[in-house]
Amino acid sequence: MSNVWKSMIFFTLLSVICPATASGQEKPVVGVIPKAQKPLKLDGKLTDWDGAFVTPVHVGHPDFTNRGGQFLYLWDEKSLYIGLKCLDQKPAHVGKDSELYNGDAVEFYLDTRRGDKLGDAPFGPGTLHMFYTAFTNTDLKPRLQVRPLPAFKDFKLQGAEVVAAKTAWGYTAEFKLPWANFPDFAPKIGEIIGIDCELCSSDGGPRVDRTFVYSGPAAVGSPSAFGRVQLVDKIEASSLKPYGRVLLPLSLAKSANYAWLYGTVCVSPTIEASVAKLEGKLLDAGGKVRKSSTGNRKTQDGGFTLWTASWEMFDVPPGVYTLELTATDKAGGVITSRSEKVIHGNPALTK
Repeated sequence: MSNVWKSMIFFTLLSVICPATASGQEKPVVGVIPKAQKPLKLDGKLTDWDGAFVTPVHVGHPDFTNRGGQFLYLWDEKSLYIGLKCLDQKPAHVGKDSELYNGDAVEFYLDTRRGDKLGDAPFGPGTLHMFYTAFTNTDLKPRLQVRPLPAFKDFKLQGAEVVAAKTAWGYTAEFKLPWANFPDFAPKIGEIIGIDCELCSSDGGPRVDRTFVYSGPAAVGSPSAFGRVQLVDKIEASSLKPYGRVLLPLSLAKSANYAWLYGTVCVSPTIEASVAKLEGKLLDAGGKVRKSSTGNRKTQDGGFTLWTASWEMFDVPPGVYTLELTATDKAGGVITSRSEKVIHGNPALTK
């Protein structure tokens, strides 16, 4: 590995929704959960998850073949379903039953409260923070645990189930959570709930890594940080434009020795088949396109499609730029997009 790469500064720009104290109805919807069009088999293999909304995570991690993941979401009248596809060379959980977060696991967050109570800061009835893992040591023996908070002392988790399967590249898992655990919530099309999924990684020992879909560590402290998602009948292509942060999760790497910017996107399976072109444009403060790249796409083990691109920046002045990523279909229509600010050089020295 060259010294340039060794000195590279990695900064991951994933789908981060800042915590807020506003009610859930005042926060934007940042994802959807489609209704299952047929009963799920729940064999741990994700075989019946057609039409799920899928959010990739850990994009740009230097050990992506041992970290990359995808969360899948479905619902029906009885339950909420969370699927997981995970690249993992050493799938295991050697931790205690009382520490299920401390290994290959998922920390799951949910807020089903209605009206102005949705997104309230404290945990309480209608909310949940729990952990589940597919493993006991290296065996497929799933375990579940509700976080031991005073707010959950009277909560009895009922009917929840985890089923998993190992693969050549890692593992898959399916989690079922009956709505009956939240008696004040009636699932129906159009309802908005708060949610987040945190993927924990262990490399065969204690937890060494974690990442979130919608928020970040703030979710541990308050449901106000959860992402807002809407229950829908099915995914409509025309409705996906606002969800670029989770459908096109982005990581940027900036060379410290020479002015290159490198980008990696894991294209969500929700849109992957429809994307004819993914283009990244670098705009200056005046909105002028200074650099552009359509990059390259490659599908890795497990069906993870990565788009990579680079922008040489030696010939643009220091400043704050905007990287705009746009996914378009064969007709040139925009499927979804996202943008991120990029600092080039030291703008303060040019003033």
